[in-house]
Amino acid sequence: MDQTFREIGLEFGCTLINETTNIPISVLDKQGKLILHYSSNLPHNPTFSSYEEHLKSINLSEKEKTLPIMCSTIFQEQFVLIPIVQNHTYIGTIFLGPTVFANPSEVMLNNRFKANDLGELTPKVKDYLYTLPVISKWKLIKSSILLSYVLFKEKFDISEIMEINLYSIDSFHQHHVSDKSISDLRQNSSFHHDPAAEKKLYQYITDGNKEDLIIYYKAFHRRSDFEFGVLSKQCEIRSHKNLKIAGITLATRAAIAGGLNPEIAYTLGDKYIQDIEELHSINEVETLTESAYLDFAERVYKGKRQQSSKTISDCKHYIFKYIYENISLAVLADYVSMNPKYLSNLFKKEVGISVTEYIQQSKIDEAIKLMIFSNYSLSEIYTLLNFTDQSYFTKVFKKFTGFTPKQYIKNNIGKEKNLNF
Repeated sequence: MDQTFREIGLEFGCTLINETTNIPISVLDKQGKLILHYSSNLPHNPTFSSYEEHLKSINLSEKEKTLPIMCSTIFQEQFVLIPIVQNHTYIGTIFLGPTVFANPSEVMLNNRFKANDLGELTPKVKDYLYTLPVISKWKLIKSSILLSYVLFKEKFDISEIMEINLYSIDSFHQHHVSDKSISDLRQNSSFHHDPAAEKKLYQYITDGNKEDLIIYYKAFHRRSDFEFGVLSKQCEIRSHKNLKIAGITLATRAAIAGGLNPEIAYTLGDKYIQDIEELHSINEVETLTESAYLDFAERVYKGKRQQSSKTISDCKHYIFKYIYENISLAVLADYVSMNPKYLSNLFKKEVGISVTEYIQQSKIDEAIKLMIFSNYSLSEIYTLLNFTDQSYFTKVFKKFTGFTPKQYIKNNIGKEKNLNF
């Protein structure tokens, strides 16, 4: 390994992040040679001859700054690339990934395989994709920011990096598009969005104005004076999906600008994009996109109605971020550097309930999500959320829902679950 890599502690930093997060990490030098590889024995993508060839196929557009850049493949593999720059000279690239945001569905995989004609490689690629670790976009970006700090002492703002990466759509097989090609496309293909109309649409999301959004959205998408641009040569529904995925990405950014918690916004956006990939008709895609926009606007609206002082907002954010930890009034008071009694009174005045009640309610809300969307047993759920025992969890759960956990599953979820503590 080059002496420069040793001086920045490359091996130590990559090992630390890999063992902490379970994210595969690799390093190529500027010649494209694989010099470090931590992947927990994951196989390489079968469409490439080796892991090194896989990574070399990625187009790194920015080589002057150690800025984490996210990219994805046609199979929804996710990577974050960090250029290694020393004395203003590019000497290599760190790759965090491949990962996936969610386990790929059969429908999505079949559509991708059909579009790319993989032939006998199809079962091997499918097996490979199912072995990739499931890591959220938020965690992947935060891990890259942490690694950048460990190696280069670069302090990046998480919101800024996430915003930059909303527009990072680098893929593995990019090619140069000539000015003539652009001119030909402009002459022979459909027109693109009206920028002024599009800006107004996303402003309604930022404002949390659901009523005007629904009216304007329907009017905007029923205009007869232009057609939307084509983003896929393969089929009409693929082009429509691509357009709506781009729209949801912009809606995510608009919601964050309106005050929606970034982690909620990005997670919500990822979920809607995954749902779009499951659909089979343009009408279904259009309906889901409309629902996504309205959901973003509604969440922004509710957030604006619940505006709090910075101190209380910080407390709420702490509770949200560390919901699986043991949170108390004393912990929050220490976090915001305030007298516990004064914080308790201020919280009750602004929120309407005590700190303890708010923490309990937040944990129960999270427990319900786990009951619906995970395969955890009830005993695993109350343990994860730091409830002391089964009886206390049941008591608090019934306080906020009116049901015991088992009753809630039976009456509200309506599907078979593991009811055993």
